[in-house]
This record gives sequence, C-alpha cells and structure tokens, in this order.
Amino acid sequence: MTSPAVHRFGDPERHADNDGSDAPNHADSPNLCTPAPQLDAHVVVHRADFTVDVELTVAAGRCLAVLGHNGAGKSTLLHAIAGLLALDDGHVRLGDRELEGHAAVRVLPQHRQIGLLDQKPRLFPHLDIVHNVAFGPRSQGINRRRALAISHDWLERIGLAHRAASKPHQLSGGQQQRVAIARAFAAEPQVLLLDEPFAALDAESAPSVRRMLVDELARTKTTSILVTHDLADAWQLADDCVVISAGAAVDRGAPDRLAVEPRHPFTAALAGYAVVRGIWRSGAIWLGERMLKGTAVEPLADGQAAIGIVAPSSVAVSSTAVLAGTASSGHGAWKATLTAVSTRGGVVRLEDASGLVAELPFADARTFAGGRLPSPGDVLWFSPDPTQLRVLPA
Repeated sequence: MTSPAVHRFGDPERHADNDGSDAPNHADSPNLCTPAPQLDAHVVVHRADFTVDVELTVAAGRCLAVLGHNGAGKSTLLHAIAGLLALDDGHVRLGDRELEGHAAVRVLPQHRQIGLLDQKPRLFPHLDIVHNVAFGPRSQGINRRRALAISHDWLERIGLAHRAASKPHQLSGGQQQRVAIARAFAAEPQVLLLDEPFAALDAESAPSVRRMLVDELARTKTTSILVTHDLADAWQLADDCVVISAGAAVDRGAPDRLAVEPRHPFTAALAGYAVVRGIWRSGAIWLGERMLKGTAVEPLADGQAAIGIVAPSSVAVSSTAVLAGTASSGHGAWKATLTAVSTRGGVVRLEDASGLVAELPFADARTFAGGRLPSPGDVLWFSPDPTQLRVLPA
C-alpha cells in the first residue's frame, strides 16, 4: 500500500511464492460486519522549518479531509499516524489501542492496521495484478489460496478480472490506481490514509477512480483520512474537514461550511473565492492607497491586517470607471490590470494582481474587447459588492 521500500507487509516474493497452508484462514472481510474503531490523534512532529501540531478525531467509519497548500505538513501528519515518522509529542489511538504516546510502547507501522495510499500506485512490478492485490491479505496472515480468492473477488469488483495475469506496466495509470486501492482494501485496514490519490490521474480516469473509492469506503465502513487540494473531493468523500497551514489547524468544518463561509485565505481560494490582503481602516480594506468597502465578519481595529473574501460572481465588471461605479449601485471601482484569463463551462474568469477575481458569461466577456475575450494586460474596472465582501483578521 506504500512503497515496497517501506516493507510494511514484509517481503512480497515470500508471500507470493509460499503456499502458506499453515497460515490462519481469516474470515472474509470482517470489517464489513464491524465498523472500524475511532481514530484519535495529537500529532507533534518537529520539522526543519516549523512544527506540525495538529489534533484530530475521526469517528468510526467516517472520513476526514485534510486540506492545505504544498508544504503545509499534510503528508507529515499522515506519515506520523501511519507510524512511518515517530512523534515528538502527542499520541495516536485507535479505539482502545494506544499506538503511540507518552506511556505506550510504540507500535510499528506493520502492526497498526493502518494503510497508506498515495498518488502513485506503487505496485510491485515483478508481480501480476492478482498477486499484487493478494499481497495485502497475505501480509495479514491469510493463506495463499484464500488470499488469491480475495484478490480475484476484488478484481471482479473493480472491473479488472480480465487483467488478472497482467503486469502493472501493461495497465493504464487509472487502472493501476484502481488495483492499488483494491490492494489497500483487501488488507482490511482499520484506517485508510489517502494522500492525494487522484493527483496523478488524467481527467478521464479520475472520476471513475473517485467513484470507486467513494463506494468502497461506504461499503466497508473504513475509517479514513483524505489529503486533497480539491474541495470537490472533500465534498464527495468527507464528513468533516481540517485546513492546516505551517503545521497548524487554521480552519475546520463540514465541506459545505468551508465552501460557503471560508475563514482562511487558502480555504477561500480552494473554494473559488477572490482573496485580497490589506489593512482595515474606516470600514474598508486598504491595499496601499486604494480601498475596497466590505463587511467585517468580526470586530476589527483600525490598522489591523485583514483579508477580504468575495465570490467572483459578486464582482461587477466594466470597461470604464464611470460605468463600474454605477454597475453595482455606486459601490466604487477598482482599476484591474488582468494577470490571467481562463474559461470553463462557458464562464470566463478574470484575475487581477491584487487577488480580485471576476467571473461572467462568455458572451458578456467578449463585449469588453471588441468581440474577443479579454487578455492578460488588458485594463478593466472591477466593482465588488461590499455587502458580499467579507473581511476577516489576517
């Protein structure tokens, strides 16, 4: 489930070649009958640039999404829970088992019943697909015959039974990731840690792999943590979210709350909002000598660093300052020099270096540039609705 170098399940060749007739024959998928226990963790790991210090609880059979920018400490968090990194402080508990903590003997990764799956399939290249999936249950002590039966059942489930004898290099990237997910579940982990499992997939294969993972997490009731950069993944898979920055939790809540009322710049950007940074003064957020009127979500003192968050659809656009000033009931205008222009689903997204973003229909966008779409370097006037521009402490 991770890189073969970790040796979480021992030597793959030994498991694949040994008949294992004296190994115990475990029941078929016991985690389908008994929900996995709750995971409680307080992870403290000192890194060179900052300390990861995050507390989290994942209820039995539920999924927690962990969001954050690159280098925020997300993978460090997962590796510590899996036991691949030792804690500097804190604890990891799975139900009534303390896997690591002040008074506990540290449980090794291979004995934690915690699986880790990342964006690379990391299948064993010398094993065919059926033996790759069988490696999971073999590592748990299931005999070879039963492990192969479990593997064939999983290959049938993921639609790859006809490729059982294929080697990993003979499959597409999406097929390899489906096999990796099947191998992870076949080992019957009590917790499954998912480190951006869709990041390396193309646009065509990602939806089917995502759907498979959603279905299997629900069917097996496996407790899980998903690291992702995509709020849509959190929306489909997770019951709750935690946003981390520089190793600390900076936002928490259900995916729909984060999408509607983000309280951190990264969360807001992830949800598609425009984010500006400035100083709060006299009922507005000032960016140098220019200002945007907004609504403070909580008390702010004059001179306090602040961030403004607004939906791009609440930003009016015009070709002149005069029209912009009247476009949204006299809300004032911001001279925007476009830094990026993109289109998706008939909507054009216009971005300014300040962080302000506007979105408008394709046909409307073409009216600003004589029948063509605006381009980077063009100057337009943005007018955000001050009742929709939420201002928070930075």
